[in-house]
Amino acid sequence: MAGIDSVKEIIYIYGDKHNHCFITSGINYKEFVQGLPFPLQNILLLKHDVQWSDFNLNSSFFYVEKDYINQFILDQTENDELCWIDFEELADLDELEPKEIAELLYLAHKKEPLNKPFIPRLNNSFAYMSISDGMYQKVYYKRMNDFIIMLCNVISYKMSHLQRRSLNIFQRSKAITPINLKLMLTLFPLMEDGLIIDISERVENRKVIEIPIFRVDFYSGVDEVLENVEEYKEITNHFANLTYSKKDDEWSVVEV
Repeated sequence: MAGIDSVKEIIYIYGDKHNHCFITSGINYKEFVQGLPFPLQNILLLKHDVQWSDFNLNSSFFYVEKDYINQFILDQTENDELCWIDFEELADLDELEPKEIAELLYLAHKKEPLNKPFIPRLNNSFAYMSISDGMYQKVYYKRMNDFIIMLCNVISYKMSHLQRRSLNIFQRSKAITPINLKLMLTLFPLMEDGLIIDISERVENRKVIEIPIFRVDFYSGVDEVLENVEEYKEITNHFANLTYSKKDDEWSVVEV
């Protein structure tokens, strides 16, 4: 089984484009929120372990206002099970009807929607579920590009963090440019069959950083992939590298 640290550098993606749903591993809650193309407004907590959040009497759900979302991120631990949807206006919580509340309870319990994961009254963009932060994340996206942009930003964030860790105290670190949306969209059709982006196996020299991409071609549970990641890489197709040019500060996908 891959170690905890290496799992954080292995991004596994399985996409259900028809239902606007993506299951990932290797992306934690903080990375997800920081990678989004816009700040979250407020979040309605359907399953959580937070003691200080506010309570809505009508729905009997706790919630976190946008001004406290950063604090909420800091309070999350790797073992927390978490389910939430975002929403725009606090007053809308008081207008939720029993049927809508029942749908939200079903979503939290089954980790899939009874009908649709988007509640028109709340105008949510996401329905977020995770078990053991960073190990398993399932998110429904109203706009598919939000997932792609988040993924582009998260890979850049992870690489910039690893670069800082590898430097000594006298060296200056440089943030790595996020991957271009159009470039990541070339990989998007392959995500429905499963992709492994293995940052832990990156190859780096003075000119480039190369991150291997494996096409799984069949669906497997996240636990199974992570527990047998080396075996999976042997039986899957290493078809390309996600390549970063240090000189040009640009990303590309290079077939192998």
